[in-house]
Amino acid sequence: MKSGMIRGILFIAVGLFMIYWAQTHSPRDLGNVVGNAISGSYTMSEPWYYACLGLGILVGVVGVLRTYKSMK
Repeated sequence: MKSGMIRGILFIAVGLFMIYWAQTHSPRDLGNVVGNAISGSYTMSEPWYYACLGLGILVGVVGVLRTYKSMK
C-alpha cells in the first residue's frame, strides 16, 4: 500500500468520526439532548455543531480524493 492511500483512508476515518461525533452531540434533536443530559455527556452549541459537521465532511472528501489519486 502506498502512503498516500493510507493517509487517504485515515482522512476518511477521521472525517466519518467527526460527522458521527457531531450527530451524537447534536443540539437539534431533543432525544439526544435529553439522553446526553441523563448520561452526563454534553450537547454542542449550534455553531460548533455545524463547524464539526462541515469539517468532517471536508476531511472525508479530502480523504476520498487522496485515496483516488493514489490509486491512479
